[in-house]
Amino acid sequence: MNNTKYFLCLLLFNLFFVNGVCAETFSIKITPQNQNWTYKLGEKVEFLVTITEKNPSNSNFTIQYEIGPEKMPPTISSSRNVKSGLIKIDGGTLGYPGFLRCKVSVSKGDEVYTEIATAAFTPESIEPTSELPADFEDFWNELKSLHEIIPLDLKLTPIEAKSTDKTTCYHVDYQNYEYGNRSYGILTVPKKEGRYPAVIRFPGAGIHPSGGNSIISEKDIITLDVYIHPFPANMENEFYNQLGNTMLPSYMFFGTQDKYTYYFRRVISGCLRAVDVIYSLPQYDGENLAAWGSSQGGALSIITTSLDKRIKMLVALCPAMCDFTGYLNNRAGGWPHFFNQENRSKYQNNKSIKALSYYDVVNFARQIAVPGFYSWGYNDETTPPTSIYSAFNVIKAPKSKYIIPEGKHKIYPEQVNKTYAWILESFRIK
Repeated sequence: MNNTKYFLCLLLFNLFFVNGVCAETFSIKITPQNQNWTYKLGEKVEFLVTITEKNPSNSNFTIQYEIGPEKMPPTISSSRNVKSGLIKIDGGTLGYPGFLRCKVSVSKGDEVYTEIATAAFTPESIEPTSELPADFEDFWNELKSLHEIIPLDLKLTPIEAKSTDKTTCYHVDYQNYEYGNRSYGILTVPKKEGRYPAVIRFPGAGIHPSGGNSIISEKDIITLDVYIHPFPANMENEFYNQLGNTMLPSYMFFGTQDKYTYYFRRVISGCLRAVDVIYSLPQYDGENLAAWGSSQGGALSIITTSLDKRIKMLVALCPAMCDFTGYLNNRAGGWPHFFNQENRSKYQNNKSIKALSYYDVVNFARQIAVPGFYSWGYNDETTPPTSIYSAFNVIKAPKSKYIIPEGKHKIYPEQVNKTYAWILESFRIK
């Protein structure tokens, strides 16, 4: 490289990175003053905002903040100019079980950063708003009865590229609750002779299938990753990218006017039939079966476990679909937020409210009878902690809980590690 090019590159580097066009010149952090982020009813919460400059100066920052129950309009809004360092904000309190959220935006010049912190007020006392339909059990038993008369018609296609010296990977294709209605997934089975425990993993929201669970399958565990949409799970990525240009990404809103037409009826049926897939395998030990999922998958883990007693344990991380009607009672409801301000005009009608009650995770959680591991964060804006506690609090079976107070809507390494450890311990595998 000649000197002219060298100095040009150096100049560009200084302009875009050192001088802050692309570089961050400050960061912010916000927490409640209680280390566990938890308060008693009526107890005052103070939010602590820390502004840290990479190159300390005496510059002014503009801080704007809103405080109120999570996912609800703010009850406090204010702004002021501050210096870097620690800023304290009086957040008030809550007089009922729930979560109080502080959203802070800090700006200097063109740089703006936003963070949230969410204080919990006796969350173990949060009660659901969802009503249990009188024929809830009959409705789901009716669906399960179809599985008894429709053959599974299981087809396993080896996937050499994903198989290892220890496991064979298959594309799974099986019949759902009616002829011609197929479900799909990715299965891994240990190669060596023996009978093994199994884990069914349910997917988060979206239209791309999972690639399988190679980590836990290496522990001599059968794994089945379910794909919930009516397409094979082994297509090229371009196929799923093209699905993004259709109406399919809005599947969670399809058919809400009737309990028989809602999209998740077919989805839940496919999840239940996945249990039949596991029980059809000669390598399955016939006893140890766990359900596992996060977000939408966490909801499906609870739902499937509630409906099929052959599942002996479950993991649900930040489960969605909990307490849909929370918004109709002036508090946060579960994903996909049918009744928030954006969606309320479309779904706040007697037909949808009634139909969706058959799919509310709260009503499945009431019937969980096996041990479970549950984990979520207080800063989750997709699956709000108020909605999750609505379901968690009605579970009477043994339950382990792991809270990440600052956790948002993503899966953290410590959650994954604890999930693996909990499942392996439950299976008595080292």
